[in-house]
Amino acid sequence: MEKEKFNQAKYMREWQKENMKQVKASYKTEFVDEFKAACKKLGIKQSDVFRKAMQDMIEKANNI
Repeated sequence: MEKEKFNQAKYMREWQKENMKQVKASYKTEFVDEFKAACKKLGIKQSDVFRKAMQDMIEKANNI
């Protein structure tokens, strides 16, 4: 009986499916383009901006 080779990509897909969720939103093109340009100019990842805003909202709600 041959042992199956570990499939890293499959493991990561399954882990993400069980442990991660996406947050999606749509905005006007000009607004998104300005946001992307601002993030680039400031050297900040877009995902970091979203994470910070979400964390701030969670903390605000917890303090009520």
